[in-house]
Amino acid sequence: MRATPFALAFGEIEPRFPAIAEALQQDGTAPTDRDRFVLLEPVGRLLREIVPEDAGADALEAHVLLLHHAYLFWAAEQPIYQISDQTLRRAVGEKDITARLPHPAQYLQLPELRVWGSPNEASPPEPLDGMFVSASPSEAGGGAGAISVLAIFGMRPDRPGFSAVGLEGRADLDDPASGEIEIAAARDDGTAPFAPKLAGGTAAGLYSVANAGELLLLTCRLLTLLDSG
Repeated sequence: MRATPFALAFGEIEPRFPAIAEALQQDGTAPTDRDRFVLLEPVGRLLREIVPEDAGADALEAHVLLLHHAYLFWAAEQPIYQISDQTLRRAVGEKDITARLPHPAQYLQLPELRVWGSPNEASPPEPLDGMFVSASPSEAGGGAGAISVLAIFGMRPDRPGFSAVGLEGRADLDDPASGEIEIAAARDDGTAPFAPKLAGGTAAGLYSVANAGELLLLTCRLLTLLDSG
């Protein structure tokens, strides 16, 4: 099994998570409620240790997002789905989507170097290692079908860290609206979702995620195929 971003970034911090679980129970807070999660005393203490003193608001928010996803993954007993090449091809080609989760949180680990994307507009393409997926915090407010995704890019043996992109969205086939993910996943150049953007990508059997909607679409398609390998 390949190394996961959880093992890479939270191997030393994992022993601190039981104290967070106890604080959540005492506070009566749902684990998915990120706004309440960050106010817990053991979470605040941990953030003060891992966030650089000169970090700005964006860096703090990124640490909170990563820590919250990592905690939910730990609390769910760290289920990992290793997505095969065949399952990835099916997800790219088939149309079914779902936001139903087999576990409160899980990590979908993609085949190595098969899917590429840019974590932000200014950065070059990096390989997409996989996605942490859990129920969205908006679920508590009645946002049925909402999921929270943290995509992990650029995990390499020669790199001590990785890039992470967080997003939330819905997969609702019965009530399509302006935010329906198939619309949000449309590319400006009109090419099909997941078509490779790297030179020679088609011949090499590569795929690309060009925007946040496409990343959400891939996640929701993969969720329909977890039981099939």
